[in-house]
Amino acid sequence: MNYRTHFAHRIDMWDDDGENVIEHLAGVEDFDVALATYRAACLTIAFLRPWYDNEMFASEQFTGKTDKQEKLRQQFARLRQRVHQSMKDEEEMRLKENPRPTEEELYLGVFTEWLEPQVRDAVREMYMKGYATQSSGFHATKPELQIIDGFFTIDKNTEKVLRQTGVEVLRGPDIGLPKNKLITILRFRATEPVLSKIKDQWDAIVTLLPTKVSATVVRPISDRAEQFRAEYAPEYPSLEEARERQFEYLTRNID
Repeated sequence: MNYRTHFAHRIDMWDDDGENVIEHLAGVEDFDVALATYRAACLTIAFLRPWYDNEMFASEQFTGKTDKQEKLRQQFARLRQRVHQSMKDEEEMRLKENPRPTEEELYLGVFTEWLEPQVRDAVREMYMKGYATQSSGFHATKPELQIIDGFFTIDKNTEKVLRQTGVEVLRGPDIGLPKNKLITILRFRATEPVLSKIKDQWDAIVTLLPTKVSATVVRPISDRAEQFRAEYAPEYPSLEEARERQFEYLTRNID
């Protein structure tokens, strides 16, 4: 099996406002093949969109979508905007004063300032426990939803405990990608637009995650780590092999 993660052409699925990669769909060398793959992916996403909308609609029906609920969503949206503006200020200062990423940031594929503050500690703790995260934070169009996803798996016992606390654990088959056994999405609906309370919930969730054996065998690494390294720390050795080793380990040790 080929575990290459970097190709001449890359096809990704992004969220609605283009801020986060939801799923890496394919990597292709030939342009014509890449174009055909892109068109096929568009058709697949168009097919999945009704599932996604229905799933979100059902979730809203369950909570009783009302004017009060819509007002609450607007409060979450304003909170998200404030957070992102603050992050832009942090990013500007970081790149001005210290543009060199730490080794941890290289493997995460982000500067710490690029992580939303309510998930910062959680994402870093997940990394220390052996979970390779990909995107995190507020959902783009339904900001009351909080998400951390990535190429990691959750064992059945932990999944059961998480669900009891109100956290959804979604795998490939749950999001219309039955052949993808590596991606996992952790998601919950925040009840109050208060950043400190959302952070407390993420911190509590991470304490429920067991440390993976892989954390001492293969370091977790983001799918975008090599691209991030090439741009911000080109003098650092390539992370391509580290990423491939992790994929090989994950495919052999799926929970």
